[in-house]
Amino acid sequence: MIHRDLSRAPRFALPMGYRMRFYQAGDVDTWLRIQVAAEQFEAPTTNTFYESLDGNDAYRAARIMFLVDPTGRDIGTISAWNDDHFAGREMGRIHWVAIIPEAQGRGLAKPMLSAACEVLREHGYNEAWLWTGTGRVAAINLYSQFGFVPAPRDDAERAAIRALEPLLKYPFST
Repeated sequence: MIHRDLSRAPRFALPMGYRMRFYQAGDVDTWLRIQVAAEQFEAPTTNTFYESLDGNDAYRAARIMFLVDPTGRDIGTISAWNDDHFAGREMGRIHWVAIIPEAQGRGLAKPMLSAACEVLREHGYNEAWLWTGTGRVAAINLYSQFGFVPAPRDDAERAAIRALEPLLKYPFST
C-alpha cells in the first residue's frame, strides 16, 4: 500500500496516560516481546529485527517507536523507516506495526500510526509505503482510513484486493 501525500494523513492524539517513546539500546527484547505476542501468522525473531531494521542504534532511536500504557508498560511498536524497496526509489516506510492482543481494539493504532507518519514527515518524506497481507483486514482498514491505497504488482494481487473489498470499512478503488 502507498500513501502519496502524508500531509493529508489524519492526526490522532493518544488517550490520556499513554505516550510514545523512541527505541533505546537494548530494546530489541521489548520489540520482540510485542511482535511475538501480536503476530498471528509468522513470529519474528531477533534475527528478523536485525535483518529488517538494519542500521545502528542511533538510527533506530530516530525511527522505531514504542507505545507505552499508563502503567509504563510497552504495549505497541511501530517503525517510521525508509528504504528503496518500493519501485526502486527511496521513500518513507511504515514497518513492523504491532500492539499486544490485550490492548488491541482500543483505538490505539490510530495515534500510533499518526506518530509514525509525523516522524516520516519530520525526516522529509511526503510519501510512504507499507506491506501487509490480505489476511490482516483490521490493519488494512486502518491504513485505508489514513489514505494508504493498494499498489498491486500483478493480476493476482489485483484479484486478491478485489476479493478483500467486501470486508473493508474503508473501501478503495483499484
